[in-house]
Amino acid sequence: MSETAQKPYSFVFDEAKDTWVCSVHGSVEWTGWVPCWNGCDDGYFDGYEEDPLWYDEGDMETCAACNGEGGWVVCGECNKNNPDVEW
Repeated sequence: MSETAQKPYSFVFDEAKDTWVCSVHGSVEWTGWVPCWNGCDDGYFDGYEEDPLWYDEGDMETCAACNGEGGWVVCGECNKNNPDVEW
C-alpha cells in the first residue's frame, strides 16, 4: 500500500478510553446504529422457519452478515446523512 493511498474506514470501541474511535474523526461523541440488512431478528434466524426439514422448533442460527449483533454501530460524523442510520 502506498503512502498516498487512503486507509480503509474503521470504527472500534476503545475499552481503555471508554469511547468509540473512528479512523477518520478520532474519538466521537455520538454514534448511530445501522440494522442488519439480512433480515435477521436481533442477529439470529429461526432455523425452523427457514427450513423445517433440517431444524427443530426454536433452533436459532447466527446471522452470517452481522455475526449475531443485529447491526452495526457507526460513526455519527461519517454517517450524519445516511438514511439507514437509527439515531
